[in-house]
Amino acid sequence: MNAAVGARDGARRVVAHPLVLLACVAVVFLGLGLRQAWLDAPTQDEPVYLTAGVTSLVFHDLRLNPEHPPLAKALAALPVLLARPIVPRGPAWEAGDEYTYPATFVAAQHGADALRREMFLARIVPLLEAVAVGFVLYALASRLFGRVAGLVAGLLWLVDPVTLGLGHLDGIDLPFTLATVLVSWALLVALRRPGRRELVVLGAACAGAVLVKDTGFIVAVTAALALGVAGWRRDRWRGTARVVPVALVAWLLVWACYLAIAPASSWHAGILPAPYVRGLHVLVSVDTAPGPAYILGIHWLGRRWWFWPASLLVKVPLLTLAVLLAGPLALRRADRRSRREALAVAVLPATAVAVFTVWVPRDLGVRYLLPVLALWIVVASAVVLVPARRTIAAALAVVVLAAAVVTALSVPDSLSWVDPVVGHPYQVASDANVDWGQDYYRLQAWSAGRDAWVEYDGPIGVDSAPIPGTRALPVTRPDGVTGWVAISATALTTSYYRSAWAYLRAYCPVGTVGRSIVVYRFASPPRAGIGPDRPAAPCAGASYSRQVAPLTPPAQR
Repeated sequence: MNAAVGARDGARRVVAHPLVLLACVAVVFLGLGLRQAWLDAPTQDEPVYLTAGVTSLVFHDLRLNPEHPPLAKALAALPVLLARPIVPRGPAWEAGDEYTYPATFVAAQHGADALRREMFLARIVPLLEAVAVGFVLYALASRLFGRVAGLVAGLLWLVDPVTLGLGHLDGIDLPFTLATVLVSWALLVALRRPGRRELVVLGAACAGAVLVKDTGFIVAVTAALALGVAGWRRDRWRGTARVVPVALVAWLLVWACYLAIAPASSWHAGILPAPYVRGLHVLVSVDTAPGPAYILGIHWLGRRWWFWPASLLVKVPLLTLAVLLAGPLALRRADRRSRREALAVAVLPATAVAVFTVWVPRDLGVRYLLPVLALWIVVASAVVLVPARRTIAAALAVVVLAAAVVTALSVPDSLSWVDPVVGHPYQVASDANVDWGQDYYRLQAWSAGRDAWVEYDGPIGVDSAPIPGTRALPVTRPDGVTGWVAISATALTTSYYRSAWAYLRAYCPVGTVGRSIVVYRFASPPRAGIGPDRPAAPCAGASYSRQVAPLTPPAQR
């Protein structure tokens, strides 16, 4: 009897431990992510990242995609090498053409019927990184506000459609989020105990951020600034000098990574590797050029600061967003040291990344705010410090449970999920917020036997491959267009060529493929013209599309 009681008590202790619960949620997250990693077609940037990662390891050359540092791409490519992908050479490789060569690479994998398998393998590492972010948030929030806060932070990260939607893709946004929160954790440790080992770890974390994305430099600088200010408060110049070993370790590791991957192409007369410097030049020319944007039915070219809070409103479950808005107010309940540390390790880097993101005139999607969202969750976890603990605990349990249900229901379309309160996905958002080309395989299956007109906006090497049995949707003039029509949401609302199919926005669609490709059906050709910026809502129960909004002649728009 005593043994049975002891076993039950031990089980209760295990179940009650926050890490056990977090681990269980992480396993479910992995399962859902792996399923979508197999189902989703390559998204807009993935062929480029896959190609750049594989060639960096096979050819030890970083000529492709230099604007993004190599670490995340190389790590994601490691499992792909197990599948022995075809890695062609030729004129496109010799020219280092970032657009032509990935198309050649994708065509080679298509020909070997291996693209889906290799894309799945490339998504495993980012998915593990998404899970790792949850545990780092647990560690960070636990040190600041206690283990319950850590559990809240980890759960809010893992039970979010945004995390699941972006976490199962081969990209740089999730790796950069992991690198950012690791810098914050290492900084917190160094602030509390600035020993030699802690400074080396912080330097390594800063190197990781720099090696994943260009904005990693911002994260590293904010960490150095926070460490320097804390050192000055403690021991003036001697304390501030602790920044030096951190910077030195980061610099050495950045060079070590570049030389390990591509020794011949990395030497440079300056203080940074040649591909990194070349990448900065590319980014200056690309990121300063205004791009098209769309949110909540409004289209524009360039930058609007409110795009980012609007994207969070569209993409984050409302109850979770309520915690994010109310949680930071509870910081005043924390002790003075915890408040100061939260400002240094979470608020400062999140603000720096957010300001830079808003400043860049390319409003592309909430994925750019993932590090900000992760650190914001840490700050919001301070809500557990509010005195009415039972009420707060019950409210948080409801929020987490509701978010978990929403996340589970978002599968297999987590990437295109938007809060139903704001409208249908294709009506309120585009690009990586809804349509990144992920429904190509579903489009292939849907179009069989329909003789459909199709406009698919997908990644290099995939969008140029016509689907058998389909016809290209005519540009501007819809004369002769009858029957089924399928068009990517991004092409309909956001691309540079959105005016070509603007007439469709005045007609109600009869459905969607996945949630990112809009389907129309016409008994007779639609009228030419330009519809409203916001596409019409679906035809409720209708078999054919009909005009439900006015059309403006192109000459009058």
